[in-house]
Order: sequence, then C-alpha cells, then structure tokens
Amino acid sequence: MSRNLLYALSALILFAGCRRDESHLNKPCTSGCAVFNIRIGTGDSSAYPVSGAHVDLVWQGPNGIFGGGGKSIDIAKGYTDAQGMINVKFKAADNEFTDGYFIIEATGPVNYFASSQTLFNIRNADTTLNTSVQLPFKAYVRIVLKNFDPKTPDDSFAVLPTFKAYGSTVTDPSFATSPAGILYHTGQSAPFDSVVYKGPTAGNQYTYFSVVIHRNGTQ
Repeated sequence: MSRNLLYALSALILFAGCRRDESHLNKPCTSGCAVFNIRIGTGDSSAYPVSGAHVDLVWQGPNGIFGGGGKSIDIAKGYTDAQGMINVKFKAADNEFTDGYFIIEATGPVNYFASSQTLFNIRNADTTLNTSVQLPFKAYVRIVLKNFDPKTPDDSFAVLPTFKAYGSTVTDPSFATSPAGILYHTGQSAPFDSVVYKGPTAGNQYTYFSVVIHRNGTQ
C-alpha cells in the first residue's frame, strides 16, 4: 500500500474519531503568512470550475496510527468563487510547518462526491501554494447483464467499474458501494437471462467498465 494511501486512510479514520481544534479557524493573517490558492474542479482533468463548493483546510498531527495524530487543527473554511477558487492566508497556530501534514476537504454544493487532497512536507511558514482538488459529479449507471449459462464450474464473468479521480481521494461513503463494486458470477452461479445492476457512479470522469469472461477455459 502506498504512503499517500495510508495517510489518506488514516485521515478518514481520524476525522471520524478526533475532535478538531477550531480556536484558530479563519484567523486573519497580516504578515509572515502562508498562502494556499485552492481550485476546485470537475470533469476531465478538472477542466470545469465548481463554484459554491465548501472547502476545509485542516492540519493533522504526525503521531499515532498510520502516521496520523490525535491533534487536528481547523485552519480555514469557506466557499469557492465563480472560478472555483478559494484563497487561504494563515499563520501557524502551533507546529504546522515543522511536522504533520495538511488536508484539503472539498464538498460540492449539490450532486457531487466529497473528495480530499493530502499535502505532505510543507515546511516553510511563508509558502505560497497553488493546488487543486477534483470533485466528481454524481451520476447513476444501469448495467444489464444477459444470457449467462455456465457449462463448466470454471465459466465466469466479472464487471469492474472504475473511474479517474486525478489524484484526489473520494471520501463520500455512498461511492464505496458502486464504482468500486464488482459484479461477479461463476460456474456455481445459476444461469439467468438478465440481471440489472444500478447505482451511483462518478459522472464526467470517464468511467471505465472492465468486462472479463471465462468460457471453456479461455478468457
């Protein structure tokens, strides 16, 4: 498992279980400030800006399970403008620039999957950072599977829907049961004329469907 994925998973676990320090939330900064220019986009390569998206910038401590810590500081919250931009200017409240990491959480105004971006090794208190977060648009997919009639126990087929998120981590719980799902039938399954699968998927993200069929020992 990659380091980035471990941090992303730990962030999800910790956000569900630890209380954030909001005493410095949206605190003004006039000198020695870090500036994070964050763009929220959707579609292929995030080409289309998302206005009105809610953005939360959080610092997460370095210690504990999977590298995450119990301490979490809420730095800034706000909404993107018509260009999908939000600009955050802040000064360290604690040791944000000596250890730990930053997380940008984004949720759409309507019909978007929540997603996040984890930022590592930002160690300069006067950093100017330009970054973006992909916010997948929700869509619904209906797949009709027909005429499955296994002749041997090894006959099978599987459908694996996936999509590109351009580096962001999708955190919406409803997403986990659909594009990540696998439709799998083996020779032990009963024959059928038609089976329908339907559920949420990520629209305008170039959703892919890998179909694997085994019949008479041949894939």
